[in-house]
Amino acid sequence: MNAPLTRVICSICVANFNGEALLDACLGSVLSQELNGDFEVIVHDDASTDRSLKVLARYADVRVLKSATNVGFCKSNNRMVAEARGEFILLLNNDAALEPGALAALLEKARALDAPAVLTLPQRDWDTDLLVDRGCLLDPFMNPVPNLRKNRTEVAMVIGACLWMPRSLWNRIGGFPDWIESIA
Repeated sequence: MNAPLTRVICSICVANFNGEALLDACLGSVLSQELNGDFEVIVHDDASTDRSLKVLARYADVRVLKSATNVGFCKSNNRMVAEARGEFILLLNNDAALEPGALAALLEKARALDAPAVLTLPQRDWDTDLLVDRGCLLDPFMNPVPNLRKNRTEVAMVIGACLWMPRSLWNRIGGFPDWIESIA
């Protein structure tokens, strides 16, 4: 990550609740990314009761928003995006890690598209490194069915663990509805 920040290309927003054991892997993967331009990292700590804030204090380049009460995943992300300065937003779960080159790949794909779009990356299992999905299709009963085909680029839904979009699209959508509280 570069300092000082000027024009921020991407804001990486990490919602955290009691993620003490997860934060180092997540933030380490983010801060080791190389991007042709500046990016910022924002973590919303959702009133964690573990030592998450002590872990976060070790990261001088990470802006931490501390919530006095637990407001849930949706409000946490809305708060971070409201503070974000990036042209693009990446919502990243605290239990996710980015592969090297992930930010650059997302930016390249986003800039190559004709219209704003929501992008995600394939999910892999932490322990086995096996592919979990490339987004999901829906069966006739609207149940998610993991997409495992690399050449299928359009899916019914993407998993929110790693959700990339232009800030303009987020603003047009209006963020997450507050009434959802948490998605789990």
